[in-house]
Parts: sequence; C-alpha cells; structure tokens
Amino acid sequence: MKYKITLIVMTLVAITIAITNEIRIIELKRSFQSQFNRLNSNVTQKINEIEKEVSTLQGYYDPNGIVEKFIVSKSFLEKNLNDLDKILTHLDEPSNAGYIQIYIIGHNEVWVSFKNPEGKYVFQGNLKPGLNPYKFYFFKNPSIETQYTYQVPYNSSFKSGVPDNTYFLIKEPGQYRLIKHPTKEISNLMKDLNLYIPTVTGQ
Repeated sequence: MKYKITLIVMTLVAITIAITNEIRIIELKRSFQSQFNRLNSNVTQKINEIEKEVSTLQGYYDPNGIVEKFIVSKSFLEKNLNDLDKILTHLDEPSNAGYIQIYIIGHNEVWVSFKNPEGKYVFQGNLKPGLNPYKFYFFKNPSIETQYTYQVPYNSSFKSGVPDNTYFLIKEPGQYRLIKHPTKEISNLMKDLNLYIPTVTGQ
C-alpha cells in the first residue's frame, strides 16, 4: 500500500515538474519570439532607412543630379576665374614697368624656363602657340598680381626647348619691342635681350 502511495506521489511530482518545465519552455519561447520580433522590427527599420539613404545618395549621382551640377558649377567658376585673371593681367599696363611676354610660333607647345642668378627656377612650363598670357616683370612690379604675373630678376637666365620658335614681346618704359630669340644662349636677360632698365643703366 505504501509502495502504491509512494508511486502515485512520485508520479504526481513528475507530472508537476513536467508541466512546470513545459510552462517555462513556452514562456521562454514567447520571450525569445518577442525579442526576435523586436530585433527583426529594428533591423527592418534600419534596412529601410539605409535603403532610403542609398536611394537619396544615388539620386545625387544621377544625370543632372547634385554632384553633376556641382562639378559643372565648379568647372564654370574655375574657368571664369582664370578668364578674369587673364583679363586683369592683360589690362594691367603700368607705364613705368618692364615685362616680357613670350610668343610661340608653329603648331606645338614649347617648354621654356626662367632661372634666377642662384640657379633656381622662377618659372618653367610648356607654352602654347601664340602670345601667352604670362607677364614676366623684370623692372618694377605689376599693379595687380595674378596667377599669370611673375617677377624675374633682370639678370635671370632663360631657356627654350625650341629657340627658333620663340619670340619676346618686350614692354619697357615708353616702348614695346618684338624680338626673336637670339642665336646664343640667354644667360642674362638684360644683356642678351638689351633690356632698358633705368635704375640699372642710369639713363
């Protein structure tokens, strides 16, 4: 009799434990499901936000988008600022200053350079055919300094990759001259181009 009662009690305890465990498992599943749903909702929301941002960014790069408009505007501004510098450089004509502009004949660019007496480059670059916008001041300074104005010592040296295609438009106080590159190397601008510099010549 005691054995039967003990067996019944043990069975009831086992059933109670099983039911309790089942309830805990169900609650744990519900908790996990709830957490998963929240995480899934957050992830979905983030994905939607990212997709929206990507779509917005993609719109910037589409034809006629913000990026293209920015590039076009930047290019336009740079071109006009360069043109403005050219205009200012051209219009600046101080009557008592002296400068050199370089004229290239032919169809190809020509490399040229100015070096100061210490052997350091004041300017070097490839110049296009025609009268170039750069002004190299050897006597006094320009009234307006731009990216096209350079100050070179009157005793600087000059080299041209193609001397036969190189001409100098020389503006001196009171006169203009156009001369061809001398047959010899230019080691001193004032002497080799016979520049008129009042403060040096004393005239």
